Amino acid sequence: MIHFGLTSFGATFLYSGFIVACLLSLFWRPIVGIYFLVPIIPLQTARYYLIGLPLGKSVVDVTVLCIMLGLLIHSRSVFAKTPWNLLLCVYSVFTFLSLCQGSFSLGVGLPFSLDDPRLGDWKNYIVMPLVLVLVAATVQNAKQMKILVLLMCASTLVLNRGFWDTVSGRDFSQFSYDLRDAGGMGYAGVNGFAAYEAQFIILLLALAAFLKNVWLKVACYALIFFSSVCLLFSFSRGAYLAAVAGCLFLGIVKERKLILVLALLAFTWTTVLPQSVQQRITMTYDGTSGELDHSAELRVDLWNEALGMIKSNPIIGSGFYTYAYSAHVHDYRDSHNYYIKVLAETGVVGMILFLCILGKTFWHSYTLFRIAKDPFIASLGLGLAGWVLCSAVANGFGDRWTFFQVNGFMWVLAGLVTRGAQLEQEPVTSPVKAESNSSEAAPVRELVECPVAYRL
Repeated sequence: MIHFGLTSFGATFLYSGFIVACLLSLFWRPIVGIYFLVPIIPLQTARYYLIGLPLGKSVVDVTVLCIMLGLLIHSRSVFAKTPWNLLLCVYSVFTFLSLCQGSFSLGVGLPFSLDDPRLGDWKNYIVMPLVLVLVAATVQNAKQMKILVLLMCASTLVLNRGFWDTVSGRDFSQFSYDLRDAGGMGYAGVNGFAAYEAQFIILLLALAAFLKNVWLKVACYALIFFSSVCLLFSFSRGAYLAAVAGCLFLGIVKERKLILVLALLAFTWTTVLPQSVQQRITMTYDGTSGELDHSAELRVDLWNEALGMIKSNPIIGSGFYTYAYSAHVHDYRDSHNYYIKVLAETGVVGMILFLCILGKTFWHSYTLFRIAKDPFIASLGLGLAGWVLCSAVANGFGDRWTFFQVNGFMWVLAGLVTRGAQLEQEPVTSPVKAESNSSEAAPVRELVECPVAYRL
């Protein structure tokens, strides 16, 4: 919409859709709110169009609230049963208590005021796992799941088109920091945009691996190519590595041809990649002196400083969302490594909980991929597992986890994986067939109902 000649109507179109989606979520079907919310997740700058309008600053929060109220009005459970519920409840309580602890570390008031920016940051963070639960609660069938996947693809196409409209006229013959652009990601920055592209490419590759329709497969690979071009010209080395890790994973577990592609790229990248991309990759170390470039050296300085913070309070850290509100070397507000940031802010306890979320999400999605009979549901399991692995690598180079526009789709996919597992274990009508399949259905049933990590 924003980049297809409709810019002048952007605010009217989005705001009208927002009002209609909220009303329909309340009085018709709550899934409509999910349909509206999902495509605007990565389009942060598109949401800027609504800031000057009533409730425009809170479009995500209001939509989520209307979905929850719609579920209650229709006598449906707001908090759907998912494998993540217990862990996410514990994590939410822990992070809020850590947020309060951080107020003492910073010497500010407790985060009970709506004007407190740290409380706002925490709320925005908790909205993401809430999206997981709401997707699981509202989606009823595979058709709705497919609609949501198509909306994700359409949103990514708009995001890519906006990025390319901005950078296509620039001279990419030589690398320059002026070439970089965050596109529609807004304050997530160009590295956040790149991480999103890497993660979504892995999801698309997983979907394409199971597609039988030729035209859908062609369309999927076309979007993969477009996203890959945007990823290349984001000039994010961390995102490059994350994409390679995701492709290697898919190559090992499903698509062997991806390993061949990676092998060919390893031997030909100095020939096939644009000159500016090659320069960006090789500039990590100076070829003459062997010293780190400025960007890499800055990261090392930040990591060394953060390690000192970790040693001062290794168990529970300095408090959730304290790093950005305290002074650091080079005046940066991010540690450029999310794992170090988690240790510094929430200590070993917070790191264990965070790794449990990563591990549980990967294991449940990978398990669904292995046992699902429906190819589409299996592709969602594989796509989410690849997304998590890709995200785990990308977060080694900065915070790509707490940004809704970068990582929001991961939580949507987790909700779809939950529903996919539930659909897979629906009872079979034939008693004989049900008895013969009971042993196969048990792992899926346990995947959905078990409150702790699923074990084969």
